Amino acid sequence: MKQITFGILCIAMVLSVIFPLEAARPEKERDDWGKITKAKPEFYAAGDVPNSHVQLTKEWYEIAAAAWGNYGPLEFWIVGSDVEAARRMDKEYCSVRKSKDAGYDVSACAKRDYNFVKYATEGNAGLNTQRNEHNNWSGFIVTMASRNPGPHEEDYKTVTLHEYFHVYQHAHIFSRKHAERESRTQTNPWWIEGGAEYMAQLLYSRQEGVREGYLNEKMERKLRALSDLEAGVSIRDIPYGERGHVGYSLGAWFVAYVIHKSDEHTYLVKFHKDLNKLGFEGSFLKHFGASSDDLLKEFHEEFLKRSLPEMLKILPPG
Repeated sequence: MKQITFGILCIAMVLSVIFPLEAARPEKERDDWGKITKAKPEFYAAGDVPNSHVQLTKEWYEIAAAAWGNYGPLEFWIVGSDVEAARRMDKEYCSVRKSKDAGYDVSACAKRDYNFVKYATEGNAGLNTQRNEHNNWSGFIVTMASRNPGPHEEDYKTVTLHEYFHVYQHAHIFSRKHAERESRTQTNPWWIEGGAEYMAQLLYSRQEGVREGYLNEKMERKLRALSDLEAGVSIRDIPYGERGHVGYSLGAWFVAYVIHKSDEHTYLVKFHKDLNKLGFEGSFLKHFGASSDDLLKEFHEEFLKRSLPEMLKILPPG
């Protein structure tokens, strides 16, 4: 996921320092991008974040990694609601970046648009994928906030799964070139966000104790975005921003539709495995039997015109 927020989608005493819960250990760069690893993520938390919040995040990361594979290097930065604690964590973050990559531009880090102070005031979650031609260190940086959703909300669990699925998606794209990476994820949210959202909801629905009918309930709610889908507009053409929720919600339905027409293993494993060699469209055509344009046309002109019960039939039971 680009450094954006995901919305629509216990505060303890503020400490005087930001503390790394599992300290980073700088070491010589070795490019194991895309390989399953035994290494655990590093977890950092602002001074006002209680341990229960950190443990909840760890729990749902572990569920995601067990289902989709453990990829890294991975960091979680957990922000509370105290602005000063977030500001201190911003400084710690830039220090960690410099410790892992001597050539890192700390001044640019300090001026980045979406910093931890904004997470403290606005909430939400995001993934920053660090892999490019300029920096030596490659890795994944997930930020989880304390609101929109907060750790007391059920949606916090699925948002954690959502962000980790982005780790899975990006781990399967090896290139350091921005244009090549973007071509394989697609510029707009319909595919990469739709995939992360559907797979997060699907995995959560399979967890012990989750209420029966959960997946149907969540996916039915996503169909409200149909009222914001303008006539003749494809979800492929809806950018991040004001109307991005349409791409997220109906993109989740499109991924469910693609899986229904193939199978989950084909989407999750085969499609992603061939992204580097064949590119997005080549892998799509090979594994789903049609071009993305053709399936999107079928999705818009046929599937989205079905009745709700007919739509829900494509989802797995549970």
